[in-house]
Amino acid sequence: MFRLTMMYGRNEFKRMGVGAGDYAILFNLYMEDGLSQDELSKRLRVDKSYTARAVANLEKMGLVKRQPDPHEHRIKRVFLGANGRDMESEFFRVAKTWHETLVKGIDPQELAVIRAGMDKMMANAETALGLEDLHNDFNRKSI
Repeated sequence: MFRLTMMYGRNEFKRMGVGAGDYAILFNLYMEDGLSQDELSKRLRVDKSYTARAVANLEKMGLVKRQPDPHEHRIKRVFLGANGRDMESEFFRVAKTWHETLVKGIDPQELAVIRAGMDKMMANAETALGLEDLHNDFNRKSI
């Protein structure tokens, strides 16, 4: 499922000028604008250098902008730029289309059971790897 979703995302978001891994950063910012680069790294489960490079690339495209945290100058906050805001509806149209493709023909009650099972599997994996339980803190935006 992961590889198929990546293939779909790569094809669809490429048309919008967004790279394969970059749309995960944008998605997180659409959910909660102003995250720090460190928070993005933790949520995406990637190293800080990857996040710094990806954010720099998105910044060059005008999709995001970095600003120092007003309370802690060492922290850089990442906000959506004008171009990032402009593509939000198209971004979610792409995500909604893929979501509808995946859940086609699945009863809503069955889908709720699948989601609950996936949440448990995620928690089990995080516990086994000694990772923070981040997915429960993630506020899902309705697609």
